[in-house]
Amino acid sequence: MASSIFIKGVLASSGHTNIIITGRTISRIAPDAEPPAGATVIDATNMAALPSFANMHSHAPMTLLRGMGSDQPLQSWLNNYIWPAEQQLDDEAVYWGTRLACLEMIKSGATAFNDMYFRLPAMAQGVADSGIQALLGLNLFGDADELDRYSPTPADGIAYSVAPHSIYTVSTTGLQRAVNFCQKHSMPMHIHMAETIGEVDDCQRLHGCRPFELIDRLGVLEALGPHLIAAHCLHLTESEIQLIGRHGCTVVHCPNSNLKLGSGYRFNMLELEQAGAKVTIGTDGCASSDNLCMLEASKTAILLQKGWRADPAAINAEYIMDIATINGFNTLGIKAGRIAEGWQADMVLVDLNQAAFIPQGNILSHYLYAAHSCSIDTVICRGRILMQNRHVDDEETILANARKTAQRFTV
Repeated sequence: MASSIFIKGVLASSGHTNIIITGRTISRIAPDAEPPAGATVIDATNMAALPSFANMHSHAPMTLLRGMGSDQPLQSWLNNYIWPAEQQLDDEAVYWGTRLACLEMIKSGATAFNDMYFRLPAMAQGVADSGIQALLGLNLFGDADELDRYSPTPADGIAYSVAPHSIYTVSTTGLQRAVNFCQKHSMPMHIHMAETIGEVDDCQRLHGCRPFELIDRLGVLEALGPHLIAAHCLHLTESEIQLIGRHGCTVVHCPNSNLKLGSGYRFNMLELEQAGAKVTIGTDGCASSDNLCMLEASKTAILLQKGWRADPAAINAEYIMDIATINGFNTLGIKAGRIAEGWQADMVLVDLNQAAFIPQGNILSHYLYAAHSCSIDTVICRGRILMQNRHVDDEETILANARKTAQRFTV
């Protein structure tokens, strides 16, 4: 018999109610629902149930490199700090960096993430031991020779992708090899695209076209379409926006990373969605963002849209939360992002007994604009309680081992 959770007296979109989770699924939402025999009961008085986040662009083990090369532009940051430090990472470091990242994501309300890195077996073990869900992409460079040794086996809650770093670090031969591998193994592709003006200028100088025009010329868009996940996508022309939308690609906005690295801020969120793209939000890695808090990233994203458009009504809280939750889960092939019967039980319980929620009006608005992730009391992923009373099992061990491991890495 499937295990069950009974959430009592929680505030949901329909008002105060009870929620029953059976196995991994929300099986009933009703004020008169009674706890099933043997259910774990959560008293959710003064709490609200909201969907958990899907962090759609990260480099999880980079938690160990947090703050490294701070306040440098992208190319200096990569070449002089990050890539030299990453050469020192071993399986132990990748494991504990991943555990720390998963702990941070759980504590800030994310139950799934899309990643790009290396030493994937160590990463996968870290994800599995943490209990959340991930799409792990093998980072490729040059001619993508790493694909010769890439044969991952998906596991419960863990899927895999091919992740060429970018058009400026992977050759056209490597990009085409990656596309062929994705098609052969039915995998999505995850890549950085149009992140900086310098990237665009270099692409035009070397190839005579812009970044998305280049990958279109190489057949990437036609081959993968909605199975392409493109991070950043800041510097786009109208024709590129239409090209991305026509192929139904997923784009990931990483506002905090883009701002810190000085890459840009005018992300064409509405235009991309209207063209047919699926818009999502990510944090990027901890060495550039410098945290994995999707609530903070979502707030930055909506404020940027209102600011550069000079229109406070351009985007509302409901819109941005859908992008940060259901859009990401949908790209990952997970039926989550809604507190509704029949949906996977991925959710957070938010403590309303905090200053940010007084007066108790539009809870979602308060959550996005006023609250911080410390308001998240409980996190449930696939029907399993990962955090309650803001405590995660083994968090003290994770922090101690990650702190010890991080001391080994310098540039």
